[in-house]
Amino acid sequence: MKRHAQSIGLVLVGAAALVAGFWLATELRRPGEGAGPAALNFSLPDLEGRARQLGEWKGKTVLLNFWATWCPPCREEIPLFIDAQSRLGGRGVQVIGVAIDSPKAVVAYARDMKINYPVLVGSAAAMNLMDAYGNRVGSLPYSVIIRPDGRIASRKLGAYDREELEKALTEAFSPVSTGKR
Repeated sequence: MKRHAQSIGLVLVGAAALVAGFWLATELRRPGEGAGPAALNFSLPDLEGRARQLGEWKGKTVLLNFWATWCPPCREEIPLFIDAQSRLGGRGVQVIGVAIDSPKAVVAYARDMKINYPVLVGSAAAMNLMDAYGNRVGSLPYSVIIRPDGRIASRKLGAYDREELEKALTEAFSPVSTGKR
């Protein structure tokens, strides 16, 4: 009987964890309502060690992507970001990668992949920034799309597919004053 009660307890804990995980993932994927909260400025080093700040890309639609070289879903979506930067960079889109990894690994990976957008590197500082942008679980990849007016348009935990990324970027271009998403 004791073993049966333990089994039921484990099943209940597992079910609660699944429900909580689903709820959290839904919350992190849901775009902000209306104009959304303001983006947070920050400073992190790029691959050459220069401090870069979000304010450098003021007036652009920014796709801020937190990733790591050891993260398979992160590696899968990077070609989408390279393509988006190539196609939409001239229209005001700026992809920025924030790698939570060792600088040496990131430099080699960025070179091999021919990443065409700024890549910033951080460990604890990048994790804290990701948390401040709404990723309380610390999972990767995590992306934040920031409108040209500096307001957060959407957040996403997990990798983008091509259609989802196109939709999110298109919505970020839409006028803030409509309040529609």
